[in-house]
Amino acid sequence: MANTKEIVGAAIEFENYGHSYYMRFHELVADKNAKALMKSLANDEKEHADILSRELTVLGGRPTPPSNEAVLKGLAEIFPESIRTDSIATSDAISAVKLGMRTEERSIEFYSKNAKDAEPKLRDIFTKLEKMERGHLAMLKENLRYLEDDGSWFGYVPILEG
Repeated sequence: MANTKEIVGAAIEFENYGHSYYMRFHELVADKNAKALMKSLANDEKEHADILSRELTVLGGRPTPPSNEAVLKGLAEIFPESIRTDSIATSDAISAVKLGMRTEERSIEFYSKNAKDAEPKLRDIFTKLEKMERGHLAMLKENLRYLEDDGSWFGYVPILEG
């Protein structure tokens, strides 16, 4: 079993990358509702990193920096699809949502797998984050259904867009 602090350190890295990942979607999609959704997801990923950092402090420490190899391996597993300007059309919100769904599924798997082997307090944190990622997945699925049915957004617009 990997060092608990290293697992948390890697998870923080993944969440920070997730923030950048969704912000890139925010830049690429044209629809204002898609932009709001992607920005909200990006902010949530940043919040997840903050949750992990705070909880680690409560557990008595800072994360053990994960090896570059561990981070690169994890990023490749969770975010295997790179986002380039030409990877999705700026108007192709369906592609962005589907890519986001695949990413959320891999994040759920990461937290679920690590929750099984974690100490009780960390297990609770990973379970909480897994539940949040499941919420993201459900939101993306609902928007995909509306987009595929009639081309409209489910109507998710964050109250505070900032």
